[in-house]
Formats: sequence, C-alpha cells, structure tokens
Amino acid sequence: MLLVILFAGLLLTSTALVILFIYRPPSITHTPVTTGLANSPVNLNATAFGGGIWVQDVTLHYNVVDKGVWKTKEMTLPPTGFQPYLAVIPGNEVTASITYYIEVVNALGLSANTIAYFVLVRDFNITSQIPSLVLSAGTSNSTTVVVGSEGGFTSIVTLSMTGLPSGVSASFNPPSVTPPANGVVSSIMTLSSTTSAPAGTYTTSLTGTFGNLTHSRTMSVKVNPPPDFEISLSPSSRDIRRGAAAFYTVTLTAKNGYVGGITLSVSGLPNGIKYTFTTFQNKTGLAGTFQNVTLMVSTNLLSPLAITPPFTMTVTATDGVITHTAVVTLTVRP
Repeated sequence: MLLVILFAGLLLTSTALVILFIYRPPSITHTPVTTGLANSPVNLNATAFGGGIWVQDVTLHYNVVDKGVWKTKEMTLPPTGFQPYLAVIPGNEVTASITYYIEVVNALGLSANTIAYFVLVRDFNITSQIPSLVLSAGTSNSTTVVVGSEGGFTSIVTLSMTGLPSGVSASFNPPSVTPPANGVVSSIMTLSSTTSAPAGTYTTSLTGTFGNLTHSRTMSVKVNPPPDFEISLSPSSRDIRRGAAAFYTVTLTAKNGYVGGITLSVSGLPNGIKYTFTTFQNKTGLAGTFQNVTLMVSTNLLSPLAITPPFTMTVTATDGVITHTAVVTLTVRP
C-alpha cells in the first residue's frame, strides 16, 4: 500500500513537472537597432524560444513617428530554416524615427515581448533663402541654399536643380555640402542665362542627394527678356536748301530695365555734308525710360545736291554689345 502511495506521488510530481515545463512562457533574445537612414530599409533579427513547446509566431510591431500608426510584420526564418527570425522595415516607410518591439507566441498561445526600442533615423532637409528667383536673359542671380541635419545626419549632400529652360544653368559653390550633426550648412546657388533664354516663369526643383536619399524643394524661376533699347528718328525725312541745316530728333528707349552708355554715329552722307549730335563726343547715357538727342546735319554752298533720290542716312546706336539702327532721308535743293 505504501508503495502504491509513493508511486502515485511520484506520478503526480512528474506530471506537474511536465506541465510546468510545457507551460513555460516563450522568450526572445534581440540586439536592438538604434540608428537608421531615411529611405533605407531597417533590418531586424531576433532569436525566439517557445518555452516548453514550439514557437508559433514571431511578430514585429513598429510605429513610424511621423505616421503615428502601429503596424505589424511577420518575422520569418531564413531559407536555411535556422534562427534568427528576420524582418525588414522597407525603406519607403522609413521617413522618420521608429519605435518598435518584438512579440513571440508559442503553440499554447503563451506570449512574451521585448521592451520598446527607439530607432533614431538620420535625415536631412533642404531649403532656399528665397522661394523664387528673377533674372533677365543674359544676366545671373543668386540665392543661398541651406541643408540641415536631422537625427545626427553628417553625410555629403550633392546639390542640383532641374526644370530650368534652355539657356539657363545652375551652379553651386560648393557643389556638395556636409552638414554638422543637427546643424546646418549653406551653398551659394547661381542661375546664369544666355541672351537667347526664353522669357517666362518656370517651376523648378532644387534637389539634395545622398545615395538613394533625395529631398527636393520647389522654386519659381522667372526669366525676363534681355535688357535692350530701341532707336527711332523724327521726322523720317527733311527737305532743305543747300547751305542750310536739317534737324532730327533721335529717341533712345530703354527696354527691360536697360542701363548703359550709347555712342551715336551717322553713315551714308557724302563729303561736304557734316553731322553732329547735341551730346559730348556723340555719346549719351540711357538709364531711364527714354532719352532724346538732336541730330543736326549741316550743308554749305558747295555741298552736293540730292533731290531724286534723296540722301539716305543710317543712324547707328551701340553700347559695344547691342547695336540698333534707324534710317532717314535728306533732300538737298539748290
């Protein structure tokens, strides 16, 4: 009888031990990931134990801070079938720092999870000192580009601009910048245009790139027509007697903000007929809307006659780069 009791006791004890062994909670071993790079995947792994029975599921729970929504992703064994369990947070979801934890559930439904971990995601931002630039064709204009570090980012960012019209190019000094951790660094962007650049307003993208990490800022670029001027004469013809003088009004009109010094000259007159302008050395400045100058053509008693056809005079205005002409006629009678 004593043996029966002892055997029953041993059986109960063994059963209890087996039950306790089987119902042990699962456990996880994990080395936390503490840093990441924006737009790059975050790889996580964990070793899971089912306690007294096999592992049923291993799940990654994560929350991207700027999204504020918890997501789950099943962690799986690699093709070899051996631990650790693996999961990847895809790069397109890594837009800000991440909070995560890992949960394991065994076949009996018992579960365990790690503490919550924080992944500090490194990133950068890019801004322009002014949101738009205006320049005239044939000129240039500049602004300051600022690159800021987020999450301790300290890598080289290459700068570029797209969307510019033909004849307009962008240069950066320096072309690449490295922001200090959680600080900012700047570069001077200069837009240069040729005189043939088409006028208009364009939406462009100012871009900073590090590997597959890219950030852009929209900028408006306005190209005005090139500075220029026009020349006109009034009247278009004069009729005088030999020995008299003819007077014409030369009007120089500035276009698109033109400012410059202009030299005037006349061609097409024969010997014996002279001209002069009411300006010093036939030069005048144009720095406003318009400028009027008087052209005087003088004849003497020996000057040649011109009735049919009259003399054709070409009046030229030039600043050394831009040249314009206007034509008038002069009839000289005896």
